[in-house]
Amino acid sequence: MKDAAEESPPAEAPAISGLQVLQAMQAGRIERSSIAHTMPMQLTSVQPGEVCMTVTPDARHLNPAGMVHGGFAATCLDGAAALALFSALDAGTPYSTVDLNVKYVRPLVAGIGYVATARLLEKTRSMGVCNAEIRGQDGKLHALASATLMIKPA
Repeated sequence: MKDAAEESPPAEAPAISGLQVLQAMQAGRIERSSIAHTMPMQLTSVQPGEVCMTVTPDARHLNPAGMVHGGFAATCLDGAAALALFSALDAGTPYSTVDLNVKYVRPLVAGIGYVATARLLEKTRSMGVCNAEIRGQDGKLHALASATLMIKPA
């Protein structure tokens, strides 16, 4: 004869949120993504719909003219925007950037840490719209972006 516990359907595990994943990442309980090592990005603050991180270009990110390549800033802005959206999703919900509009205001310098901040402005069932910016330690704006991300609900 089967035990009553064996006959009951298994309880569903509670869904983990993207916010919980990011908080664990910030606290060092789970490893950062590989892109966060390639483009040195470290979360410093995570709230629903908003993230802040330190980004630090190095010699790997220089163009032939010896300047930090604009792709470094674009990747960091895209990453910050994506994480701002992720903080408002279930961790298993797929999403991807469909549009990124970047404005470069001041060049970045290798070896200096910058602050990248992103905010989720609007989220529907299928789309997220975010703004992101990179500022120097002095508060001066270096680059800003708007991003549209597609959400693929399960």
